Amino acid sequence: MERTFEKSLCLGTGIIFAALIFMISIPNAMILVTLYRNPLRCFRKTFTVFLAFITATDLFVGSVVCTGEAITRFLCSFRGKQFPGEGDIPTILGYIGINSSILMVTAMSVDRLVSVVCPHFYLNTVKPKTLVLCNSIIVIFSAIFACLQLAGIPIDVYISIDIHLHTTFPLITTSLSYLGIFFVLRKRARVDFQRREANSTNAHLGDMRAITRVKRERKFVTTSFLILLFLIISIIPYFASILVEANCSGCRGKKWLIVLRESSVVFLFLNSTVNPLLTTFRINELKHSLRIVIRVQRQEDVSSFGSSVQQKTKRNTASV
Repeated sequence: MERTFEKSLCLGTGIIFAALIFMISIPNAMILVTLYRNPLRCFRKTFTVFLAFITATDLFVGSVVCTGEAITRFLCSFRGKQFPGEGDIPTILGYIGINSSILMVTAMSVDRLVSVVCPHFYLNTVKPKTLVLCNSIIVIFSAIFACLQLAGIPIDVYISIDIHLHTTFPLITTSLSYLGIFFVLRKRARVDFQRREANSTNAHLGDMRAITRVKRERKFVTTSFLILLFLIISIIPYFASILVEANCSGCRGKKWLIVLRESSVVFLFLNSTVNPLLTTFRINELKHSLRIVIRVQRQEDVSSFGSSVQQKTKRNTASV
């Protein structure tokens, strides 16, 4: 690789990573503080565990991984250091963060499937401590897998395993999970409609409870699905560049492929940028809680909203 081209590429990607430090770290830190303070006492405990772990992972990606990538690339551009690649510390940290996020989203899709298909089993069996343990195991596994780069495994074999383990498997699992959720919700809506038709004398209360329950389920499922969608979008360019490099021997070392590969690496961090915005605007309780934390919403509005949320939560729990 020409030194001038390498310096330009390092400088360009270094500037992008420097911007990502603030774009990722600040929103995710604010959400973590909001979840910790929880001023409205209204978050769904099990879903909040996944939300907290994904947010913490994104904060790690923004504050640690992006900082390491930016420093490494600036050193490459201004100090003549080696171009960052597989086996470097920032790359290993990036594998830990991104792979953890992928597996957490996969586990969250299975969690949503179980909560929709077997709601009573889910409420009685799945506890926040269980999900904390599950997500902790995911982080430990991702760290061990990332450190295998230092064990002397051929990089082609390592990347092939990584693609199937953290791309193919999650895509199949999440696709099947959300297909199952879609069919179960559609069938449940049909059954609820028939039940209301058969018991029309007390239809009003039943309708309100059914509508509230379905809206709640769909909101969490849709939010989980959108997180997954943006994760897939961020992975596709990297996946494509790896396939091109593996199957086109004449393309290796070409400038356009190097630019594509480095651009796709930067694109992997899109998901960590979008997640806090997505969850904040999709979950009203989180949005109002965030406003309280940053002192945007007035105290009297907070009290009225908090009481209404608690009343809705009690009604939803009774209906389930």
